[in-house]
Amino acid sequence: MNASNQAHLTIQGCGYRIENDRVIISIQRIANDRDEGNLSGTLQLQLCAFHQGIGDLEKIVLASTIIGEMKGQHFLSDCYYDLFFQPPQVGSWQLALQLSEWNGVDYTLCDSAYFDTAYQVEAPSNPSVPAMQVDELENEKAASTPKIATEHPTVKKPKEVKKNATGYADGYLAINKSKVDKLLKVKGVPKKVLEKLIAERPFQSEKAVLNIKGMGPVMMEKILAELTK
Repeated sequence: MNASNQAHLTIQGCGYRIENDRVIISIQRIANDRDEGNLSGTLQLQLCAFHQGIGDLEKIVLASTIIGEMKGQHFLSDCYYDLFFQPPQVGSWQLALQLSEWNGVDYTLCDSAYFDTAYQVEAPSNPSVPAMQVDELENEKAASTPKIATEHPTVKKPKEVKKNATGYADGYLAINKSKVDKLLKVKGVPKKVLEKLIAERPFQSEKAVLNIKGMGPVMMEKILAELTK
């Protein structure tokens, strides 16, 4: 349902679909019904939410995009906008799509399309979790994910270094004493890494060798195997 329009800038056939943190907005027609010589100000689309049942008319912007200017007697058809979606707080909300025009100072509302079906945001099902915005819960979940992901691979790396150290107790000394041409002939190791090794010598420990950019336990084992033949 569209509100009465006095600016002759209209939106028709509006819909939306929310997918996680994105919302796809569809509009059949965005039109400038003014005289042909007219050029509108910059147009803005906003998906807004109004809290139901408390008499609060203050809107919350959930998604927004800029369309640009439009000539009089022109229109855009079959428009689709894939936008970032910021959900509202827990509660029941009426959503509306609003078209506004820049007047040189601020955006003024030109047309609105209200959606009849209320948008519900439920409180967390876990009673031990305090009620908060749904997006805050998602942010916490997302923030914790990298911690879980990094626990597995990084903890076991030093053990591989230890294995190399057992096989070549003085491996770093072999690198220190090796001739340049012999180091550069090691196969399976990038030449840039070998050149960096040569430039950074002498090393005080195998750990210092492994700190070289591009160097890892496997590459170090290849180098030491070649040098100790």
